[in-house]
Amino acid sequence: MSDNPRIDPLKPERHGGPPPVPVSPHLLTWWFGLMAVGGLGFGAYADERPFGNGALAHPLVVLFAVAAAGLMTLRFLHARPLLKLISAPCLAGGAVIGVACFFIGSWFGSSLMHMP
Repeated sequence: MSDNPRIDPLKPERHGGPPPVPVSPHLLTWWFGLMAVGGLGFGAYADERPFGNGALAHPLVVLFAVAAAGLMTLRFLHARPLLKLISAPCLAGGAVIGVACFFIGSWFGSSLMHMP
């Protein structure tokens, strides 16, 4: 056992670097809203398969690839770990919202857009 006080590895000290960028209080609103709108939009055109016929070109896979790219951009812009910006349950909640809205958009796209 060491006599040194335990150092929290999750909060490293930043000396000499730029000050941390404050997080927007509306970040979760943007996360949930963009996942809902993205799910509806990608789902509405899912039957047309606009990205091709491969498994990686399925609109749901492309939706999550775009969401991952957006989250990585957010992580690098704030220079903080992503889980410090958005908690893990909120990330999972956004993913569930995106999938649910994808299926709702798919229903709209296949049932309602092609009505006479």
